[in-house]
Amino acid sequence: MFLELYESWLEKQRKNLTGEALRRLNEGHAHNEKLFVHDLWLPAVSNLDFLYAEYEVTNFRDGIFYLDFAYIRPPYLINWEVDDFSSHAKHVTRRSFEYERERQNQLMLDGWQIYRFPLDAIKEKPRRCQQLIQQVLGKLYGGGVTTQLKLTLKQREILRFAIQIQRPFMPQEICNLLGIKGQHARKLLHELVQSKLLLPASGSSRVRTYRLDNMAVQRHHLTL
Repeated sequence: MFLELYESWLEKQRKNLTGEALRRLNEGHAHNEKLFVHDLWLPAVSNLDFLYAEYEVTNFRDGIFYLDFAYIRPPYLINWEVDDFSSHAKHVTRRSFEYERERQNQLMLDGWQIYRFPLDAIKEKPRRCQQLIQQVLGKLYGGGVTTQLKLTLKQREILRFAIQIQRPFMPQEICNLLGIKGQHARKLLHELVQSKLLLPASGSSRVRTYRLDNMAVQRHHLTL
């Protein structure tokens, strides 16, 4: 049962990834990360909604950070990291030490909350780790956050897609996502721009790409 759920969750993410992001998911998401899902996350949360593995984040220098796990549920961004002491101790250098601190500072500056789990704690004290996850989610979300905006199912799917990919996207991608024609896709996108949840990313008289307005999503406390 777990393997079916786990593989289905990974496969859904693979469909929206290419290049290095896809390679990282296929090769970087390994035993320790699987243990986190099996021993901590599912016992604590009971589902994999809003959780993404090897999540790609663009940093302020136009470089890329990869997060072990990202929980993308507005209005918060949460990073869950698995730290293997033996691996970190063996490979740490002054440069890698500096990089990790810069990475964490930049993520926090961009609004991410970061929680780290030592691999030994996952193996030896899983219940304590599960409780931390439950405490974090309970404090941030309580019984659930609702939105006062009236969004259609298709509009919600577009916003979920935009939150997941965190990059500009074309109307054709929405056509492919929802199985609709270009005119319908542009109408939905225009409505989301009017609601100030999306922003034009390129084009003037005719918008070519759109991007998520993360601050607007947070202001409205959307649960998608």
